[in-house]
Amino acid sequence: MIKSFKLKIYPNKGKFSKLNNLIEFWKIEVQNKIDILWELDILCGQYCPSEFARGGRLVRDASDKAYNMVKVAKKMNQGKPIFKGADIDINSAGIRFMDNITKLYDFWVKITHLENNKRLVLPCKKTNIFNNALRIGILKKSAKILKIKDNFYLQVFVEIPSKVKNINSLLGVDVGLNNSVATSDGNFYGDDIKNLRINTKHRKYVGLSASKQALNRVANELISIYSNTVFVVEDLLFKGKRKRSKEFRRRNNNWAYGWLSRRLDFHGKLEGFQVIRVNPAYTSQTCPSCGSINKANRVGEIFKCIQCGYSNHADTVGAINILGRVAVERASHEYAKNDNA
Repeated sequence: MIKSFKLKIYPNKGKFSKLNNLIEFWKIEVQNKIDILWELDILCGQYCPSEFARGGRLVRDASDKAYNMVKVAKKMNQGKPIFKGADIDINSAGIRFMDNITKLYDFWVKITHLENNKRLVLPCKKTNIFNNALRIGILKKSAKILKIKDNFYLQVFVEIPSKVKNINSLLGVDVGLNNSVATSDGNFYGDDIKNLRINTKHRKYVGLSASKQALNRVANELISIYSNTVFVVEDLLFKGKRKRSKEFRRRNNNWAYGWLSRRLDFHGKLEGFQVIRVNPAYTSQTCPSCGSINKANRVGEIFKCIQCGYSNHADTVGAINILGRVAVERASHEYAKNDNA
């Protein structure tokens, strides 16, 4: 698995100006090559043909960027792409990583820039999560330079080996608006997330929002408590428009509904456990005791089956039914496989 990390660059005034010039050069060069390559009828291979990529390392890299953008656009039958990104691809030949040159900055890079036969030396600072990744993974010999507002960042990539664990149990996980996270064994997590989401609704974040940071903590807590467990989650995007009123979407459009499952996916590849996604249709209306499906079974956070009388917290019922979908979908898959044999 390849994981990316953003490290902030701390350039002085002169280096800040050189990075700005480099960004502008890259944007112009990539778009110029897009205009040229768009006229070609046949595009094959990973790299731009050499006759269109002459002019030094930066020009070759910009040409490859344009070539792949044009190739994808033509394959998808899209219009000619327009490059607006404030990011530069630096391949292994154009960058060198250095550690611990000074105490103030613990990570430095030398990159190709607009001055011939010279490298631009840039100071960065490592983060704890990046250091943890380096302990178990391998730093890739390529990177990106990103400009976000008035700051520059180095995006680096670490290849992290996957693990495989012996799994002992499965756990259903339901993500809601009020209790945030409910599990099939009746526990709740992230009870502060609703207030965080509401109180920071109109705040703009450069990094992760407060609710996403809280969901990261919930993911870590689940992994710590439920070791050697397969997590079963909903295969659903909260921002879907079907059957959601405009008022509902407006009030909840900042809820990072799929974030928890993505964090569990990420940790699963590191720690060796699996995340299964299932169809969540009617999980909040289905009785886990008798199987009756009725919208009237749920009233707010209370679930009470109108047929058999079974009652529980509605989010817990959702998590129980999510877990139950694993056996149903596996059986359906086996039936389809045997039917086609």
